[in-house]
Amino acid sequence: MVKIFSFFLFFIISFKIYAIDTKAEQAVVIDFDTNEVLFEKNSNAKVIPASMTKIMTVYVAFDRIKNTNFAISNECKVSPKAYKMGGSRTFLEIDDNVTVDDLLKGIIVQSGNDASIALAECLGGTEDDFAKLMNVYAERLGMKNTNFINSSGWPDDNHYSTVYDLGILSNALIKDFPQLYSYFKMEEFTYNDISQPNRNKLLYQVQGADGLKTGFTKESGWGIAATAVRNDRRITVVINGTNSSRSRLNESSNLINWAFNQTSQQTLVEKDQFIKEVDVWLGSESSINLISEQKVVSTLSFDQIQLMNSSIEYTKPISAPIKKGDELGKLIIDIDGKPKIEIPLIAEKDVSEINPLFKIFAAAKYLIFGRSLDEIK
Repeated sequence: MVKIFSFFLFFIISFKIYAIDTKAEQAVVIDFDTNEVLFEKNSNAKVIPASMTKIMTVYVAFDRIKNTNFAISNECKVSPKAYKMGGSRTFLEIDDNVTVDDLLKGIIVQSGNDASIALAECLGGTEDDFAKLMNVYAERLGMKNTNFINSSGWPDDNHYSTVYDLGILSNALIKDFPQLYSYFKMEEFTYNDISQPNRNKLLYQVQGADGLKTGFTKESGWGIAATAVRNDRRITVVINGTNSSRSRLNESSNLINWAFNQTSQQTLVEKDQFIKEVDVWLGSESSINLISEQKVVSTLSFDQIQLMNSSIEYTKPISAPIKKGDELGKLIIDIDGKPKIEIPLIAEKDVSEINPLFKIFAAAKYLIFGRSLDEIK
């Protein structure tokens, strides 16, 4: 096995690099495009998701709107249970028929618990049955440490999630329902002559912020699943366990700004990029180019870029015959704080075997003198 070391040098950083921390008890920062975790703090600890639960309530509704005859113009009847629900409200009236469109706005903008229950009952028959459906979706999305008991996030010992799972959910909603996602950008909604601003204050104060959902209970503290876009790049942040609305705003905005200012998406290697020319043993050509099998993009902090290094591994000698696309080695990229990236290296073209008589002579020559085939020629 031959191992060759090299270094990737992209550019010199001329400004200060700084690490990030947060006062939130739990946090995760995710690059939307690469799905890489850029920062985490207790991201797999169980938390009370509070009204961030409503992201899943909306996800289920969006899925039904996209894939069934369920439409935003449909009307849902407000039950006594929905009407009597405490906490944040849209102020629905009992027995009213409310459009799905208004219920979605009430859930997303006003965090209405009454609207959440009304929509859940409309879709699931009962809120309990709808919660079972929420858990089916959670499992499909890979939310491994989540269990929903209700549609609103009302506290229950068996109702829990993690900030990492809520990050998975948030990104899935954005990716799966781009035509419906604009609901989360609404800054205000008026229902029953009562106007309420969106509880997500990042919409007004952070560049590019366009969603998603806040949450609060006395037990869990203040949390938010937030996302922002700048220069066609999206960052998603989920935090929980801050001690005030102001702290929630500060901590989430700090993490978003850090991700945009101190990390960037880097193309580590292009598909079919030339990596190395290597000798061929007993082939019609003396060498062949190794090229990368795939494009690899990773989100890196600027210090990671400077410290990144790579190596190439392949078994020597590489013997003919070789078919175009044969895997002949691998490019290994080491990045501080990330798992090793291994990229298959493949043959750029076919190389046939040499004449059998010459093969015997060449093999003997190589064994005696250790010379390559091109030297023998």
